[in-house]
Amino acid sequence: MIQWGIAINLRESVSEIVEKAIVADSGGMDSIWIIDYPAVRLSPILASVIAQRTKQCRIGVGLLSPLVYPPKQIVQYMSTLIKQHGNRFDLMIGPGDRARLADIGVKYGRSAKIVSRMAESLERIREGLTVYQGCRIFLGAQGAKMIETSRNSDGVLLNYSDSEMIRWATETLGDIPDTFGIGVFPPSLVGNSVHCSKQLSIRTAAGIVALGVSPSIRTRFNLDEKLQPALSLLRARGKIDENVINLIDQSVIDKFCVCGTQKSVCNRVKLLAELGVTIVVFGPPQGATIDGVKQLVQAKRVCEQSDTNS
Repeated sequence: MIQWGIAINLRESVSEIVEKAIVADSGGMDSIWIIDYPAVRLSPILASVIAQRTKQCRIGVGLLSPLVYPPKQIVQYMSTLIKQHGNRFDLMIGPGDRARLADIGVKYGRSAKIVSRMAESLERIREGLTVYQGCRIFLGAQGAKMIETSRNSDGVLLNYSDSEMIRWATETLGDIPDTFGIGVFPPSLVGNSVHCSKQLSIRTAAGIVALGVSPSIRTRFNLDEKLQPALSLLRARGKIDENVINLIDQSVIDKFCVCGTQKSVCNRVKLLAELGVTIVVFGPPQGATIDGVKQLVQAKRVCEQSDTNS
């Protein structure tokens, strides 16, 4: 059965973050992911707070970028969490968002060098966490080289939701162990009445992902022409704003998000499962509000009820 997770931002107050986590946990979500941008707070610290207030769910930490946090520090974060709260933690590493890293003075570098550095960091982190068998290490990936590198981890988390792109990613993975997790971590907006094309929050979240994809991905999936107007305006303005987002066609937005009513998301999750996906983490803006968390919990129940009746 496919696992459901929800990502929670760290920009709200600690009490709000904990409240969302309790709702997700008591509502039957399989995992809660604590996003590190890097944000105003350290995600491992919030993960510890959430672990004290929840009972059932796994807790994911990340994306933690080795460009920001040395592997030794990441190992220390995770080992401390596990010692204090038990084997209920997962970790996602990856390069991180180029623009956000630039904001804190971290240079991304060439793609080939980045892949090599992620592979080396992954190996060191796995070695450091060997004694903690319950901690799964995922690699956040998008392009072919990073997807191939993820074979040395416990799973891959893709930040797109398009069937063609996911099918290509699984083919790129090739033969993998049955225990290997194939996950998607797309921007999400699920609710009783959601009109995706009219929601700036989900369009912006998905648009940022779309604009950040590598040239090779844009070329492979024929996105260059559709993204070019927005990319040109982005280069001219130096920032992503509503005008940039509005230049992205909805058909492109749809490739990088999960959006729709509670009923429609059930069909989407079933399709993802048929493609081999074992984990869906519903990313921002879904977890931005307590109502968003409640809506996703209800959607999971609707899907489970539908499966029972079918």
